[in-house]
Amino acid sequence: MKRKLHLKEVKLLKSVMPSLNTEIWLIDKKYPTEWHLVHKNTGTLKRVPICEW
Repeated sequence: MKRKLHLKEVKLLKSVMPSLNTEIWLIDKKYPTEWHLVHKNTGTLKRVPICEW
């Protein structure tokens, strides 16, 4: 299920990937080690490594 990013998730993504525009990406899957993001317009998949301690 694709959904928008919450504020806490946006802050975490900005710390991991500062150049990523969080307004045009949706969360597809959340794993403990990485998130799968889907572009709103093109549907391309991006895997972002996340390290939540």
